[in-house]
Amino acid sequence: MDHTTADHGAAAALPAPQDVRPVRTVLCTALPDVLPGPRFAAISLQWFADAAHLTRFASWLASPDGAAEPGSGQVVVVREHPLRGAEWLERRWREGGARLKHMAIARRAEHLTPDEFSDRWRDRAGRVGAVAIPARARGQAYVQNHPLPKSEGTWPFDAVNEVYFDDLDGLRERIAWFAEHVDGTGEDDLVGEHWFVAVREEVL
Repeated sequence: MDHTTADHGAAAALPAPQDVRPVRTVLCTALPDVLPGPRFAAISLQWFADAAHLTRFASWLASPDGAAEPGSGQVVVVREHPLRGAEWLERRWREGGARLKHMAIARRAEHLTPDEFSDRWRDRAGRVGAVAIPARARGQAYVQNHPLPKSEGTWPFDAVNEVYFDDLDGLRERIAWFAEHVDGTGEDDLVGEHWFVAVREEVL
């Protein structure tokens, strides 16, 4: 299922007509008291059944009836790859409400093509460089979001990942582990710039 990620616009999807509205919309609000200094104050995600559904929504958003605000945020269209915790995620979407999540947003290393980056990133799931992420920091579910090919230009980001937690203690455990291990672990061959953000995700 394709979906978009952006640092704005969750509420813009809600008034869309029934056949245009995303399958699901969530708003992720940064928790600066948990992980200080995030680059992103908020991230919205919308899911679409297929490319035609996404096209209908984008056309409506840009129309006079839509709620687009040009230039107010960065957008990436991705394909979602849940690599762990599929059953947990199914229950999460069924129950709705709010959950805690650790997100990483990144740009690929300069020497990699988008395809090379995606293949290498998928192959490296569950570790940072050669270091395995311990169970206490792995969360309940892990999702990689890989940008779709773009006909012109490039997306602002090459990777958006999501790691879900049931409680704040688990989220803090992951943040602490990454603070200790993310530097000097051989990620230069994969990632250029990157940003971590702790969020509270709410289904709208």
